[in-house]
Parts: sequence; structure tokens; C-alpha cells
Amino acid sequence: MSYQAHVTDVAYCYDGSFAGFLCCVFESYARREIPAEVCPPEEGQLNFFGARDIPTDPQRARRVAAGLERLGAQVKDCITTGFLSTEGGKDLTLLRFARLCFEQGPRAAQMLGNPDAAAAFALARAVSNEACKCIEFIRFEQRDDMLGAVIHPKHQVLPLLRGHFCSRLPDDDFLIFDAAHGTALVRRSGRVQYLTMERYTPGTDAGELDWQRLWKRFFKALTIEERRNEKAQMNHVQKRFWKDMVEMQGDLPSPLE
Repeated sequence: MSYQAHVTDVAYCYDGSFAGFLCCVFESYARREIPAEVCPPEEGQLNFFGARDIPTDPQRARRVAAGLERLGAQVKDCITTGFLSTEGGKDLTLLRFARLCFEQGPRAAQMLGNPDAAAAFALARAVSNEACKCIEFIRFEQRDDMLGAVIHPKHQVLPLLRGHFCSRLPDDDFLIFDAAHGTALVRRSGRVQYLTMERYTPGTDAGELDWQRLWKRFFKALTIEERRNEKAQMNHVQKRFWKDMVEMQGDLPSPLE
């Protein structure tokens, strides 16, 4: 089938899952068309096109997923990573890139002069960069019987943090709460799962609070007040990460308070 499919004035509306997105790709091929938009639930009411509901069919999703596997890791990783983006319109961008890849084969990953390929890789790159920043700036605390941390990422990066922290903390249970999207990555007793959460309760263990005070004191001791440059700090650590870094927060209450 030619990549130059008919562009319709219909929006595909799906359930927001990755399997649902793969079914949108299947539908696009079955109908020999490219939709005007591809809308997860939060965007489905905002488009100005006629809507077509795309049901999530596991068998169809598996067929498309198998096709992506055959196209190679670079194509598959671009689409799966790009899907974690929260940029508006990312679903249509990735569908158009998938169409290009099925038409051109693995070499489509090298066609960065093509606007569909360039846009898809830009999405994946933004998500990957955000995950790297979270890995660098995340701060764990002892919380009940496990390690806990809070992040506020732009994109839904928890799946990209899983491998790193499961490998880095092989003997520890931990929880990473994505406060921006209300989800959490939890590893307990060797089992990893994703949960929906509304809030995170900080640890109150006296020993943990003492360690946090020592860390803040160490950070302050290294600071040369006469050379403090907040603008330079923000060049290295964007200010939006500061609220989740203990050394950048206000003073902790003393043990007597």
C-alpha cells in the first residue's frame, strides 16, 4: 500500500493505551487513509473533525506490534518512547511515522529529512532527555519500609526509569511518584507495577530527617555565598526540578519542633 494514502477529515478517537494506538495504525491501513487527528480521551472532545471511535482489539494490536519488531529496534524504540510524550498531537505524528516505516522499511529511521520522521524522533528525544534529567536529579528518602521519591516530569517517563533503578537498587523496595501525572512506579518484593496515586506522604522517620539535615548542611558548607549565581545554577539544573531536591528546599524542622 502506498504511503500517499488519502488524508481524511475524520479524527480517530481511542482509549489512550498503547494497544489502542496500535489499533489506530491498523485502522489507518485497513481504510487506506490517514486521519486528520488521533485523539486520546483527554483530547477527543477538543477536535473540530468528525469522530470515529477505534476499539482496542488485542489481536490487531499484536499484529502491528509484530510489524514494528520486524522494522528494528530504532523504529520500535522511537515509537514506544515517543508515545510517552505529553505533547499535543503526538499520536498523529507517531501514526504517520509508523506508516512511513511500514512503507519504506527500517531505512525510514535514517530519513530525518522527512518531516514525519523528524517529528517522531524529536518526540522520542524530548522524552529520553527528560528521563535522563529525572535519573540525575531524583532524591530518595526512607519512607516507611521502602525508599520513596517525588518527581514532576513534563512527560510520562516512569517506564524509562524502571530499568535503571531496578538495576541500581537490586535489594531495595522503592516508590517513585510522578506527581505531574498521578502515577507511581513501585518495586516491592521483586515485583514491579505501576499504580495510580493522588498524593505522596513524605517520610517522618527521625533518622531520615537527620540525614536530610546533614545533606543540606553539607550542601550549604560547599556554597561560596559571594559566588552564588542562581542563573548559572538554573543552566545546570532547571528550576522546575528544585522543589523535588532536598538541598534546594527550605530548612527542615528541628527534632525539637
